[in-house]
Amino acid sequence: MDSKQLAQEQAINSISDPVELSRTEFQSHLPYMGLDLNSLTVQQEKLVMLAASGMSVAAAGRAAGYSHSNRAYEAMARPECKRALQYFRSQAREKVNFTIANAHTMYMEAYSSSATATEMKNTTDSLVKLHGLVQNEPQAQVNVQINASTKQLERLSDEELVKLVGKDEHYLEPVVGS
Repeated sequence: MDSKQLAQEQAINSISDPVELSRTEFQSHLPYMGLDLNSLTVQQEKLVMLAASGMSVAAAGRAAGYSHSNRAYEAMARPECKRALQYFRSQAREKVNFTIANAHTMYMEAYSSSATATEMKNTTDSLVKLHGLVQNEPQAQVNVQINASTKQLERLSDEELVKLVGKDEHYLEPVVGS
């Protein structure tokens, strides 16, 4: 199994875990939700688990066996169901694990599906940043404040301009290395 399939499977498992809980497992979570044993019916438990997995309340209600979507909405309006749904959503948030390997896989997919060289270059740049392969070197910035107008500066010779920035008059002359 390649890393892409593994990452997708992990993401799906982290979201769908609440749906796969048995009644006993669900009830073992009740104290952490602040609920008492049998405070929810089996149908309400299933509704909560399906809604926590990402289904809409109406769809979860149909899957849990509610005859009408209004009944599902009424059940989800109960404080116990709201508390259970909030608990499972917080559990799902804690389980999502996005790693550098996941990001690398996604960048490689983007690279392989790139249509232009620019897209490939941008993806490569992102991979380099992701893996910290290049450190940005600070570039020296020189600010020179000159009390002269643009016209006055245009009239100056190269030697005078070089003196203004604090270099000697031979700064622009090529030097043969020894």
